[in-house]
Amino acid sequence: MTTATTITQGSTVLVVEDTQDTREALCDLLGHHGYRVDAVQDGLSALRQASQIRYDAVVLDMRLPDIDGLSVLKTLVELDATLPVIVLTAYVSSESKIGSFRKGAFAYLPKPYNPEEMTATLRRAIAVRTLTVNAEHARLALRESEERFRSVVQSATDAIVLADHRGIIISWNGSAERLFGYLEEEVLGQPLTMLMPDRYRKAHQGGIQRFHSTGTPHVIGKTVELCGLRKDGREFPLELSLATWKSAQGTFFSGIIRDITERKRAEEALRESQERFSQLAENIQEVFWMTDPRKTQMLYVSRGYEEIWGRTRESLYASPRSWLEAIHPDDLPKVLESALTKQVDGDYDEVYRIVRPDGEIRWIQDQAFPIRDESGTVYRIAGIAADITAHKQAQEALRSAYDKIETILASLPGAILIVDESRKVVYANLLALTYFGNEPAAIVGRSLCSIVPLTPAHWVRMVEALRGAPVLDASQPQESEFEVQKRVYRYRLFPVTSRNSGSNQTGLIIWDVTEQKHLQERLVQTEKLASLGTLVSGVAHEINNPVQGIMGMAELLLEEDDRQKVKEYVRDIAASSAHIATIVRDFASYARASARDEMTTIALGERMAEALKMVHRCPQFGRVKVVTAFRPVPTILARRTEIDQIFVNLINNAVQAMEGNGQLTLATYADGDTVAATITDTGCGIPKSLLSQIFDPFFTTKDPGKGTGLGLSVVHKLVTKYGGTINVDSEEGIGTTFTVRFPFEASSGQSTIMEV
Repeated sequence: MTTATTITQGSTVLVVEDTQDTREALCDLLGHHGYRVDAVQDGLSALRQASQIRYDAVVLDMRLPDIDGLSVLKTLVELDATLPVIVLTAYVSSESKIGSFRKGAFAYLPKPYNPEEMTATLRRAIAVRTLTVNAEHARLALRESEERFRSVVQSATDAIVLADHRGIIISWNGSAERLFGYLEEEVLGQPLTMLMPDRYRKAHQGGIQRFHSTGTPHVIGKTVELCGLRKDGREFPLELSLATWKSAQGTFFSGIIRDITERKRAEEALRESQERFSQLAENIQEVFWMTDPRKTQMLYVSRGYEEIWGRTRESLYASPRSWLEAIHPDDLPKVLESALTKQVDGDYDEVYRIVRPDGEIRWIQDQAFPIRDESGTVYRIAGIAADITAHKQAQEALRSAYDKIETILASLPGAILIVDESRKVVYANLLALTYFGNEPAAIVGRSLCSIVPLTPAHWVRMVEALRGAPVLDASQPQESEFEVQKRVYRYRLFPVTSRNSGSNQTGLIIWDVTEQKHLQERLVQTEKLASLGTLVSGVAHEINNPVQGIMGMAELLLEEDDRQKVKEYVRDIAASSAHIATIVRDFASYARASARDEMTTIALGERMAEALKMVHRCPQFGRVKVVTAFRPVPTILARRTEIDQIFVNLINNAVQAMEGNGQLTLATYADGDTVAATITDTGCGIPKSLLSQIFDPFFTTKDPGKGTGLGLSVVHKLVTKYGGTINVDSEEGIGTTFTVRFPFEASSGQSTIMEV
């Protein structure tokens, strides 16, 4: 129960009174009763206070020095319709009372006021306001609760259907519409039987009658599985959870319905999977087995056990550790210890011998892994044991073939070097001796870097790439080159397994490709000149403007006598001529043969900007928007014209793919021990089926006559020449990104690639 003291405490009252004595008396009176009081002497101050502070009540004098009290009353009520205003005045008339109440006054007290009447009226006013506010809050809370309920029901993934005591549908959510195919307006007021096959309807009606007569539910509070009927007449399996509640209006039912078609299919798939597992386990040559973690119970063993061990499965089920009796005595201790300690951790992988009842010895590879429950506890150990006797015999045959292989290596037409993990040469065939020394002592035992110009960092990257990907993976550079005494050699790495040590070794097969390299240089130059044919079409426009300016100013010079203007024309002519010279120099520099260009430090961002400037002159550049993000990166050591050719080809391809509209994004960044450059367009993209062919010579996606098909092939050769990689990511209709990476030496900030 709310008391007067409870209402008074913390309530804030505004007193509006122009007479100081009356104002102070009211403040003392109300403060004594626990109110917090603000007092003002005019109407404008009252309105200003009420607009800034939320008051619980206002005591308002009707005669104020600035504005009429009724006007103040009206404005206060407009600011807050629940604010109670107690009117206080010395002039009492029925008209003023009526006017005050029409304006929204809560009460009317004459002066001089009675203190007890004042405090009683104020308590009543604040109590009424409190009730009004609480009622409004309750109404809003109820509305929000109803909205939340509707939102939950409508957003539920399960169908929710409400019905009255007669089984008539009164509510239907969106999931129910999707499940049964009926719109809400089609089912409201209709019986639930429209959602059931005929065979359920009689039982449904009987269940409703029984519930009303006995009050005992049959399926209320339970989850049942049955079939539903869609609007199109198709039946489907569903899961129904039914509940009931009572209100003043009667008894109501709610049903939560879930389509379990996929679950039925999953159960069928599980049965089929179990059947397939049984067929597989019983027909594979290996032994599939399963035990409890303590190895006290053999839960399953496949038919292969009888064929490999030569013992019955029944004997193993009866004595779960009897399989150990067949293990060769020399191997038994390590296998027993490993089985008891490693299988639960998933580290069990043993090779051992068994002796069959007929005395035959077979080699077994046995592996196991733990099976855990939801809490992570191991509750099963499963494993597979394979007969690897044939494999062991093959290994023996392989060992006997090593000597023959060494003989073959010595006679191969390519130079062979085998290097250990410390990069020391452990083998060199006859041709390698011819290339790099006169006798084995001159090569074997020496560091690879002292024989061929491959830096340690470059070698480590190549070996890591070799071990991290299949040897024939087309995405990895398969061949690289180096130069020794003006001879160019091509090499390829391959993994080597040594029979004498467990360490990893790496082999190099090397060919002298000096003459082939000369032919390749000419091919690169030919492709460069072909691309110039595309670029040079932009020269006409680029040169035409300054040429026209020169001609115009020259004509003006013929008729000009003013020496000052003559000098201005000559300066303009000189500037235009210098611009033309710059254009010609850029194209002449690009057309120069790579072999005439010396190795120098290259900044990728700078070369990309120069390549962009050349491609930008082409007419097909159109309205392509260019975005650059050149981060400071280390330089690399390379020939400038070859790096220019890489970027001109890639940027030109990107522009052509966009057909004059789109966004070209150029970026550079450091990526570990490499520097990377990306060229991204928003063009047509490359079909995924063609991505593996784009670097092949003479392959092109362009229309006939619009490309040689050598551009990307040459780009790939130039990138791999410097120990780099080029990758492409593309999506049709979205665009393409080419990423070029070059290695550099972290300590010096400069590429370590030797001249090739």
